[in-house]
Amino acid sequence: MNTLVVAVALVVAVAFPLFAEAPMIGVGFVALVFATRNLTWNIAGGFAGLLSVAHASAFGIGAFSVAVLTWGQGWNVWLAIVVGILLSATIGTVVSLIMSRFGVSALFFTLGTLALAIAVSGIAASWSVTGGVDGLQNLTMQEGFLHLQWFTDATPLYYVALGFLILLTVGVSFMMRRTRFGRSLPFIREDPVVAASMGIKVVRNQAIAMAISMGLTAIPGALMAQYTNFVSYDSVLTVEVGIAMLVGAIIGGSATLAGPIVAGIGIAVLEELMRSFAVSSSNVSSYTQIAYAICVILILRFGGAGIVPLWNQLIVRLFGTGAPRAPKSEAPSDRHAPDRSHDPGMVSEHA
Repeated sequence: MNTLVVAVALVVAVAFPLFAEAPMIGVGFVALVFATRNLTWNIAGGFAGLLSVAHASAFGIGAFSVAVLTWGQGWNVWLAIVVGILLSATIGTVVSLIMSRFGVSALFFTLGTLALAIAVSGIAASWSVTGGVDGLQNLTMQEGFLHLQWFTDATPLYYVALGFLILLTVGVSFMMRRTRFGRSLPFIREDPVVAASMGIKVVRNQAIAMAISMGLTAIPGALMAQYTNFVSYDSVLTVEVGIAMLVGAIIGGSATLAGPIVAGIGIAVLEELMRSFAVSSSNVSSYTQIAYAICVILILRFGGAGIVPLWNQLIVRLFGTGAPRAPKSEAPSDRHAPDRSHDPGMVSEHA
């Protein structure tokens, strides 16, 4: 059933721009960006259990890397994206190692990454290189895949975002199923002490998970910058961006691969529905956070593991697991067995 759902979703995603109007293609692009950043956050937050808000910084760094290096300095956009990935990965590694060095708990890890996100946002708001409070505008005129830019048609950028989402999903799935590092992350999430006793290098693997997760989160940030052609600290570096990734992954099912993707698409659709009901852009964020709270309460009430785990439970109830049941084995009867209670050999066997 899940294979069928994935196949249908891929067909719909590929065919969507062929039937949708231009504004809806833009909504589809934003939905793919939200799904991608939730997926990348989930590498550290869902699989390794590092509930980070610092990913908002990675998302903003990806956007500002394109804005500063490509729009301002004339660098190729793909090279600027690589710079954003490396810078975000470095920050993620340093943050994880510092937190591990002091042995902070999960709560203080979240608070520490929250402080980092606020600090990076403050730096961008006061630094002339990032445009200060005014932000940076794209004034270049070059278009095409080489420049990752299309001004009048969002369809090519939509397919680029879809390609990134598919590649990252396949890559994360392979990492979690086929590599020793990926298989170690759930053990670290459940109990780092037990994981260390099993020979897992907890500190190193947590740092690697944060590096991969934050580095890849720079990609949707760069795509969003190329779509909006404007970047400012209050559009890509707010704490709300980090909270949206964290809550979105939890709502969808942070221990699953599909959960963050489903939640990211759902959040984008929800925001668009709010705008269709004449909700102003300044109030969309507030209403979205109310919707987050309602979703979390409902999930805690009906399952506590997220949308995708609840869906899997429903599928099992409707169709069964499909696994054949092993026949019940009956113990051999010893009704006619000789009495060996006084046999010395039997006593030694019991001993």
